[in-house]
Amino acid sequence: MSLSNILDQYIEHDTKKQGLSEERLLEQLDNLRYAISFFRKYPDLLVDYMKGPDSTFNFFFYQRIFLRIVMRHRYVYATFPRAYSKSFLSMMALMLRCMLYPGAQLFVTTGGKEQAASITVAKIEEICKLIPALSN
Repeated sequence: MSLSNILDQYIEHDTKKQGLSEERLLEQLDNLRYAISFFRKYPDLLVDYMKGPDSTFNFFFYQRIFLRIVMRHRYVYATFPRAYSKSFLSMMALMLRCMLYPGAQLFVTTGGKEQAASITVAKIEEICKLIPALSN
């Protein structure tokens, strides 16, 4: 069952409960745990759901593999050529990790802190333009 089917059923279902209470959250805790653990393994699918149907953004196959690897393993060492989208994918992985692992302490390293700051700002702005839901 896809996310859009679930949302369609929710919209069609007439319910009197409105808002997010602690009781309603506890009722859905098992489903939330399942969804979070699924998206920790498949972060590219989370981005696919978040981008929406009107988005023109699509991953290449190697980008999906890269995201899955960096989200599944604590340490990753990789050497890639220019124009591989290393910075873009690294920033996206950090953003997704912050969402899926609350309290994570993450960092960016480069030759200098000015370079790290400029790359981080530029890539986060680019990602938020492509996937507006990540800007929230």
